[in-house]
Amino acid sequence: MIKINVILEKIEKSSFFYNMGFSDIESENIILIKDVDRVFVNPSDIDFKGLYENVEWLPTSATQEDPFYKTQKNTKELTELRIKANKAVMSATRNLPRDKFICGPHDFSQAARNGICFSFRQYISERYLNLGNKWETIINIYYIGHWPVGYAKEKIIVI
Repeated sequence: MIKINVILEKIEKSSFFYNMGFSDIESENIILIKDVDRVFVNPSDIDFKGLYENVEWLPTSATQEDPFYKTQKNTKELTELRIKANKAVMSATRNLPRDKFICGPHDFSQAARNGICFSFRQYISERYLNLGNKWETIINIYYIGHWPVGYAKEKIIVI
């Protein structure tokens, strides 16, 4: 059984994206890159540990497919849970400082908000349907203040 109130409370108390730019994660499964410039504008295969050509970007649009699980039919209850989580994330990121998302004329703040909303909706489905823990891993990175943007060969690309 999914404990939506626990999830909603944790979302409300979180400071999403606050650790972007800090090298505070040490995991062989995470490739931590300093900023949006080095990920999206001026990527370097060195920063991506030789995996840039293999990167699959995490979705930033509600119309994109889940890269980890085949589309599941949502029940009314699951849809309601997903909506609650989405509203909580939108509220928690409403006044997000945009400075960490801007590089020259590029502003990635909307992509970041869309990405976190997608991730939490899929996490709710993952938990509700007992599919695995792919999205749980992703949202745990959000909870510690970073932005997971993609994956390559079992490694998660994180700003």
